[in-house]
Amino acid sequence: MNQRVTHRQIVLLVLLLSISGTLIQPHAQTIYHAKQHAYLSYVPVVLVMTASLWMLSRVQRRFPDKDLFQSLFERFPFLGRVTGLLYILFFFFVLARDLRLTGDYISITLLETTPISIVTLSLVVMGVFIVRGGLGSLIGMSELYVTLFLLNSVIIPFMLIQQINLDNLLPYFHIDVAGVGKGSWYIFSFYGEMIALPFVIKGSDFRFKSVLSGITLSACLMMLIVIETITAIGVPIASRLVYPSYELARQLQISDFLDRFDLALAAATLPTMITKIAFDLYFVCWGLKRMIPKVSGKMMTGPVALVGFVCAFWFFRNAVQLNRFTREWTWIAIVFEAVFPIVLFLFLRPRKNDKQESSLQRSGEHSGEEKHEPADAGKDGEKRRKDSHGGELQPS
Repeated sequence: MNQRVTHRQIVLLVLLLSISGTLIQPHAQTIYHAKQHAYLSYVPVVLVMTASLWMLSRVQRRFPDKDLFQSLFERFPFLGRVTGLLYILFFFFVLARDLRLTGDYISITLLETTPISIVTLSLVVMGVFIVRGGLGSLIGMSELYVTLFLLNSVIIPFMLIQQINLDNLLPYFHIDVAGVGKGSWYIFSFYGEMIALPFVIKGSDFRFKSVLSGITLSACLMMLIVIETITAIGVPIASRLVYPSYELARQLQISDFLDRFDLALAAATLPTMITKIAFDLYFVCWGLKRMIPKVSGKMMTGPVALVGFVCAFWFFRNAVQLNRFTREWTWIAIVFEAVFPIVLFLFLRPRKNDKQESSLQRSGEHSGEEKHEPADAGKDGEKRRKDSHGGELQPS
């Protein structure tokens, strides 16, 4: 059964899926191509993802009590399962990539003497325990750690005032459109992973206004981080760093008594990345549970996570190969994040006949209630007289 998700929780889940991976890897490649206007690379990506999620929200209106997996499987038993399986494989690869990406990040920047296999295995174990708690655990961690990340992002610009040099943004209005487009290409595959939300949230809870709020907030936040990176580090250096956001955190200093403030930021950021890994694992297990109802979703978390752990080292030999694969990965991601939503919208969107049928059903239900009301009134007359003395009668 799908858990009910509120407006605030959808906004936080959009932030979780769009920020976690994008913050680590593609900013350096985006700055390399778009130079000082790298922050504008988010504009085309935001427009595409807004259109994709709007189409899926329209699809979900037709099936208010079901998630997108259920809608696909019931409407198209064979092709729906093929599409669902493709999305499961897509996010399984994302799971393996996020495990390797986060493991490399921790091993290179924080735990240099710890083997990366031990670091990644620890991430797998934590992800399994989070997923076994269900979607409620993911939402709870998102409410805690994504909110803490937002708070840090608001405070950091005030700490960077001494390091910021606005001359790094010159020339302000000489925009390389082709470079900005290439930067958008590298960002798209990471930022667009919010496409997973309608597959795990039922249609009545998946509201486009909430998604739009999350997209707007995440885009503004990521554009702010890119501007801070360019103005504090500079385009020539930032475009050649593996993790420019981590280098930005190393620029922070609070007077002379706290030099490694980046460790405090890492302590607040790493749980967000772990929650993102847990969401990838949850998506895969949830999809398999929808395809094979007799299989226990909790029992699948361990084996699926271990296979993802193995594939994380099988698919990518090192961090350099993972970094270079971003360009080719976008060709695959654009199918699932832009093309498939269009196809689903064309075949599953609400039609006029469906609206007329639903309105007729509602009118029939109301008329049926009115017809049965006189018969029930005789049986419950004594009860109603008693309740009338105690105030307004509440519906059963």
